[in-house]
Amino acid sequence: RPRARHARRRNMCVPPARKEKNGVPMVGRMGGGAKGCVGKEVYLDDLTATRNEAVFAPPAFVTSWLKRNLNDERDMEIAVLLFNIAVTMWPAAVLLFNYPSHILGACYFAVFNAVFMQRFILAMHYSTHRRLFKPGTWAGETLNKLNICLYAPMFGIPCNTYRLHHIVMHHVDNNQWNKDLSATEAYQRDNVLHWVCYWVRFMAGSWVELPYYSFKKRRWDLFAGCSGGFALTLASWYGAWVYGSPAFATWTCFVPFVAVSTALMFGNWSQHAFVCPVNPRCNYRLTYAVLNHPDNQKSYNDGFHTLHHANSMTHWSEFPNVFVQKLDEHARRDALVFNGIGFFHVGFALFTRNHGYLADHYVNVGQPKRTREELIALMKERLAPMSTWRNKDEFPESKKATKAA
Repeated sequence: RPRARHARRRNMCVPPARKEKNGVPMVGRMGGGAKGCVGKEVYLDDLTATRNEAVFAPPAFVTSWLKRNLNDERDMEIAVLLFNIAVTMWPAAVLLFNYPSHILGACYFAVFNAVFMQRFILAMHYSTHRRLFKPGTWAGETLNKLNICLYAPMFGIPCNTYRLHHIVMHHVDNNQWNKDLSATEAYQRDNVLHWVCYWVRFMAGSWVELPYYSFKKRRWDLFAGCSGGFALTLASWYGAWVYGSPAFATWTCFVPFVAVSTALMFGNWSQHAFVCPVNPRCNYRLTYAVLNHPDNQKSYNDGFHTLHHANSMTHWSEFPNVFVQKLDEHARRDALVFNGIGFFHVGFALFTRNHGYLADHYVNVGQPKRTREELIALMKERLAPMSTWRNKDEFPESKKATKAA
């Protein structure tokens, strides 16, 4: 009899075959799932959507060289985007240096940031988590640092600081207040004024908090790299103003710094707006997933942010398939999932207190059934500032995943 019970339990763990449409699996239904709150079926179109990160294809010889030198050929989209930036944005910056003009500078900033900023931030993000080029050689190690040392400053991100902030701090401390510079949990996340405080703290505080963090952790290599990166950034700004021109410095240094700081903090605020007060370190309850939105094809599937925090080494191309495999995990841990909107839609909806808009885009993948009003109440509970900060997590797998990240 015990053997029979074990067999039944084992069979219950086998997920049923999922309904499909045009080869795309159904992952849930719109709405909370309670009576009168069951909407249309949701299919994961992100599985088959065409990638849109690279703007144009490079010459054949460049593609051939990249294939030989990439650490993972699936990262061709990242490498091609970096090539796109190198052959368009860099020559334009040289042109602005030689022919300084506020009109030309404003056009430079508007065009290249509209086309490249979102794409680059996520390209830098995933190529920092996983090396882009084959390591082990001087050339490979040098190329792997270009994203945060050379490309990042073009968009206003201080040189050689991103890895410390994002990989070492954000993923290790996992949005924990007084540890993670970009932690959101102490704020009311649907209050614009709270976001302004958050934004100002990052812009001003990062220059001190990041070096101090690495110093306190006795990570001397990171302390030297970060401090040197900040110093080099300030020196380059001074040089751009004195040896270039005020117009050149304004549109290639100062305005990009403010713009990218705003984009980074609005994006991270939106991604970590919903934090469960009972289990704030649970990777399925400190962020959420957004499905079937065009931003996923421009941001290397960044909409699957829950999975990224659960295992930061999962390759970005695998997220849609892993999401289908982990649907039961999302359901068991009562994760938030939205369909047809991106992180920025979520952020703007919160700033306008339009919680109903978010409830209308909620996807039930097996979470407890709720009415629309109950969904709104759940979201408001996860938006409230936390008065105590702890590592409590009723899901032991979460702790393991956080440490691995």
